[in-house]
Amino acid sequence: MMTDTLLLEKEVHHKRIPTKHVDVVLVYPKTGMDFGSTIAPPHAILALAAPLRKKGYNVRVLDQRVNPHWREELKNIILQQPICVGLSSMTGTQIGFAVEAAKIVRKFSNGKVPIVWGGPHPSSIPDQTVQSPYVDVVVKGEGDITFMELVERFTMKDSIEDVKGIYYLKNEKVMATLPRPMLDVETLLPVPWDLLDVEKYIHRDFYLKGTRRSLDVGQTSRGCPFQCGFCSSASLRQRKWRAMSVEKSLQFILEPIKKFNLDGIWIRDDEFYVNRIRAQGICKGIRDSGCNVKWYTSGTRVDSFNRATEEEINIIKMSGADTLKFGAESGSNRILDLMKKGIHWEDTVRANLKAKKYGIIPVFALMVGLPGETFEDIHATIDLWVRLKKDNPKAQFELIGTYTALPDTPLYNLAMERGLKPPQKLEDWRDWLSDEYDLEGRKIPWFNEADRKRIGNIAYMSLLANTAMNAIDGVSNSFIRVMLKIIFFPVSRFERFRLKHKWYTFAPELRLFRFFRRLVFYKREKSIL
Repeated sequence: MMTDTLLLEKEVHHKRIPTKHVDVVLVYPKTGMDFGSTIAPPHAILALAAPLRKKGYNVRVLDQRVNPHWREELKNIILQQPICVGLSSMTGTQIGFAVEAAKIVRKFSNGKVPIVWGGPHPSSIPDQTVQSPYVDVVVKGEGDITFMELVERFTMKDSIEDVKGIYYLKNEKVMATLPRPMLDVETLLPVPWDLLDVEKYIHRDFYLKGTRRSLDVGQTSRGCPFQCGFCSSASLRQRKWRAMSVEKSLQFILEPIKKFNLDGIWIRDDEFYVNRIRAQGICKGIRDSGCNVKWYTSGTRVDSFNRATEEEINIIKMSGADTLKFGAESGSNRILDLMKKGIHWEDTVRANLKAKKYGIIPVFALMVGLPGETFEDIHATIDLWVRLKKDNPKAQFELIGTYTALPDTPLYNLAMERGLKPPQKLEDWRDWLSDEYDLEGRKIPWFNEADRKRIGNIAYMSLLANTAMNAIDGVSNSFIRVMLKIIFFPVSRFERFRLKHKWYTFAPELRLFRFFRRLVFYKREKSIL
């Protein structure tokens, strides 16, 4: 056993007597793009709930994305004075909804219920986050054990000053405790599915064609050993990849498949194929289980796929993984080197052709707008997008995202040198969206205003050219699905034409789409404050 890991099962002892009173509330905020199969179970807070449940605490999960009454429910729970509230948030829209939840806690508890923040954003910039009036403690990195220790201290009215892995204020000064050692994932407890109405998270998955009951089942590993300059994984996981054994992985995967009668699953590992022997063992286990499911995983490197043998690929496909997601990122080798991706665009082309040969649908992620990038580099990325689709008509794409500088990532300092103007307080990060137009020049100031508009248009064009049609496949109602396809098919073809010919300007249809997107996903909701 590694000396710098912690055993979760050994940390869970001295059970507390369960009560009907809600002891701990865990809130997962809206993301701003919450519909259909984009709504996955809130695994970040389920991981916190599992050890607390084992110790006898009564935990309530409030997922704002699926619960329209979350405000009133949170208010009613807070009036009962629970031990504490936990919030998880990524950078961007989630922060706005998390702050709203924190305001409710502050008001209806008279400031007596501690508010603990965790997740990607607080972990990446904890010293700023903890200075918000809506934050009492920040958990940096993995919170499975840290949050449990905080709950115990709050229960006993004890000091939290020696709890590892936290930030808090003392006499208006930011205090940071010793780092929390990384968790041994082999000791993770089962996902507490009973805390959710799981049917709200089961959908038609637009990447797994033909499925009707797909679910994100969580992770079988944590972290990523690579050093991509745009990625926040390093600040969360310290570039350490830790994986469950094949046997434990299969328990986590097969249990929900059988329990919820699934025909499709998403395994959300950051990088599934780091250990090829382990990956093959999981594939064989799924294949031999007789579950007959389709599945895919979040991260697959093109160089790993290119090294895979014919036998390995056949095992992958026979297990049901007929879709693989790749981080291609850029069509410019100069930019790929800048972000330390460790691949070149030619590797992506080879992976695409190899996927076509074996009947696997590749899904590629690309981005533009990095510091130091030119429009020559951006054109190369668009050319790669076009070539991949031409070489393999079944190839799919996520939107061509606009680079977003995230705190505590390798490229963040370079972005600051190039004029990045990041928010100076927690609440202002809510508008730090990756695909907006940056009209004020705060997020990608290394481009002039005209070029920033073109980059924003590229993101929306790629969304309409491919991603929107895929998302429509995730709509459950067949009539609505067919009607949306009739509407969006000509739009999709037109936006593909735009991208192919690099016609990024004069796009009134994008203004209309942005208007409806904001109307549907960012609509104002009634506050109880």
